[in-house]
Amino acid sequence: MRKLKVIIVFVLLLVLFSWVINAYIVAKSNKYIFRSPDKVPPVEAVIILGASVYRSGELSPILRQRVEMGIRYVLFNDSVDILFSGHSVPNGYNEPEAMAEFARKRMVPEEKLKLDPKGSSTYTSMFNCKYVFNYRSILIVTQKYHLPRALYIARSMGMDANGLVAPDSYPAVSRKASFREFSSRLKDFFLLNIFRLFRK
Repeated sequence: MRKLKVIIVFVLLLVLFSWVINAYIVAKSNKYIFRSPDKVPPVEAVIILGASVYRSGELSPILRQRVEMGIRYVLFNDSVDILFSGHSVPNGYNEPEAMAEFARKRMVPEEKLKLDPKGSSTYTSMFNCKYVFNYRSILIVTQKYHLPRALYIARSMGMDANGLVAPDSYPAVSRKASFREFSSRLKDFFLLNIFRLFRK
């Protein structure tokens, strides 16, 4: 019985600790999240985080909403690049190229388009943004549930990052993704703090 009580207490503490970290990341990021492109401070680049692309090359609805919002911002800000970061497979599945092709068809100038085919996760996308593309001030465009983690990662890496909320017309998909975000925030919180520890 005593052993069972210890296990129960440990589980409760673990749940509480996980909830605190999630709440901390959300609260810390809130002031950097914007709903209107007109309110966003000047940036060097817009970052679009990847999501599913169909076999036809068509963007999934959630990804399309991200890209459309990013394009809307870039077309009205001449000096801003747009970086498409996502998963890709050599000679096969390629999220960044599909996003770039979508942008080309909407008359985004080629010189604005930057592709990161190694953005296999939000963490690696932010890492590449800072250490491969050398951006310092960025605007991350994704759905609201995704922004707190992306912003926390980017700002923890030293970037001046803001977020723009992409439309979210698929609440059932978003609820499922929001549930995954809970554990993903924990993962990236520890990744960032371990990275800081070794960097010191």
